[in-house]
Amino acid sequence: MKKNAMALLVLAASWNVCLAQPKSLPKPSGDFHVGFDYLCFTDSARKELFDNNAEKYREITVKVWYPTDAEPSNTAPYFFNSDIIVKYFAFLEIFGEITTNSSRAVPLSQAEEAYPVLIFNHGWGEHFAQNTILMEELASSGYTVFSIAHHYECKFSFYPDGNFVTLDMNSSRFLQMLQEQQKPDAMELIIRMSGLRKIDEQKQILIDQSNVLPTLLKESPKYWADDISFFISELAEINKYNRLFKGKLDLERIGVFGMSMGGIAANEICISDNRVKAGINIDGGLLSSEIDSKIQTPFMFLNSKRYLGYGELFTSRINNDGYSLSVKNSDHYNFTDYSIYKIPNLVFLLGTIDGNRTIDIMNSLVVAFFDKYLREKENIDIINEARGYPEIEVATNL
Repeated sequence: MKKNAMALLVLAASWNVCLAQPKSLPKPSGDFHVGFDYLCFTDSARKELFDNNAEKYREITVKVWYPTDAEPSNTAPYFFNSDIIVKYFAFLEIFGEITTNSSRAVPLSQAEEAYPVLIFNHGWGEHFAQNTILMEELASSGYTVFSIAHHYECKFSFYPDGNFVTLDMNSSRFLQMLQEQQKPDAMELIIRMSGLRKIDEQKQILIDQSNVLPTLLKESPKYWADDISFFISELAEINKYNRLFKGKLDLERIGVFGMSMGGIAANEICISDNRVKAGINIDGGLLSSEIDSKIQTPFMFLNSKRYLGYGELFTSRINNDGYSLSVKNSDHYNFTDYSIYKIPNLVFLLGTIDGNRTIDIMNSLVVAFFDKYLREKENIDIINEARGYPEIEVATNL
């Protein structure tokens, strides 16, 4: 891989210089233990846009977490083939030692007739396990959570056999994305975004960002939304034939969520696909194309400090129950597992808020939202839940 491109996608080799780190993820608080597995799918109706020869069909890999009654044993490491991944992508050495709370391929719990389905989408240049803490929390709370790896826009992803796919540094589309991100205007617009309070100014900055990064912010979210829509169609086959999930997926209760670019993709799918019943965007904001469209499902924006003051704009784009909850003193990577790892080189992407506090906020609000709108727990009040955290700026269209 070219070193200058890797620098944009791997946070830094110097990650390995850090303070003492926890060697196990926090235990989830739900009633179930957690199982996981890996899946792979090919969409024969779409060609792979990152293939210069336009010969390959679009493929996605998926990691799934789910509720189980099996007592934890041989809980998995954070990464499949962690020794290779840590070395190849210059992760903190601690990532080769972290243990999760999940056991592979154990039986799905029979406690409920069927389980609601959640579909998660990672950030651009990240990976489908970036929010393992949240995935385990949701699975322990009775959700089956499928995390899609959007190939060639993630660092890497695992096939079920342990082989992995990574970035194609020879892809003309990928190189175009890198060139867009290297424009001086790209970082300037991110900096200018914070602190805007007038809706017209907020709309304009989002339009300007999309114009500076057209491949990334106009084309990719729709490509990812097509991945999600394809996977939703595959769920019926999984529910019929998969040995773990046969007959146990409630396809009338599907929620979609994601972080950063994955959050923008959640916006897109909740505009276009009525099979989705609820959605969450974690610090992804809006695209310029979404300013004139309406999200049709109950929807929540969970934001870092960069979107303080954007609540009225965000909730006005929701044609259903809508929330915008912005966490003061947080920043982009506080909404990933990196939040609990005190990494010096990530100071510019981690706010001053305690990292464990952000994880607690995210776990609590994401579970509460899906409990209300997928499990139909009408006694849950999202606004009251949010106001239990004084650092949250609350906006709603209710």
